[in-house]
Amino acid sequence: MAKKKVGEIRISKRIVRIGHEVYPLANISRVQTLRIVYKGRLSTFHPLGQLVVVAALAAAAAFVAEEVFPEAREYLPVALAVAGVCGGLLAIQFLYRLIFRRNRYALTIETAGTQYTALWGTDLEEIRRIEGLVVAAIEDPPPTERSYTFNSPVYVGNTFGRDTFNVSGSGRATVNN
Repeated sequence: MAKKKVGEIRISKRIVRIGHEVYPLANISRVQTLRIVYKGRLSTFHPLGQLVVVAALAAAAAFVAEEVFPEAREYLPVALAVAGVCGGLLAIQFLYRLIFRRNRYALTIETAGTQYTALWGTDLEEIRRIEGLVVAAIEDPPPTERSYTFNSPVYVGNTFGRDTFNVSGSGRATVNN
């Protein structure tokens, strides 16, 4: 499912309509906002482990070229250049993830024991505002349908590109690719 930007949320006396999804107010048992955590090869510090492996392979190649096969010394600068380029790319990937990658937040709605990621976005305050609107509608439903617009980009569903946000029972939203 491609990401689809949501422009508004509609709340009536009995339902909450978020994009193309409809949630009955009477069935909503919990609404929560979670920070999405990256796991596996998408995690922030994953390139550091790969960088250590590349450095160890470069050191092993230098040792082999000097001690075991002295006739392979002529290929050592090429091997070290390749290791340097790979290490540089991994360092750039790590710095991008550390500095520029924005945190994503998910609004989950639990109905009948199952959690659904209804919305996600990068603006925590906007997601919390939507959470407050849904909770207020559960406590005191409006007499007529009301429409609320968003100030920042908010997207429907639990996917971004090919990444899927998985919500566990422990209250964590993780991305596995």
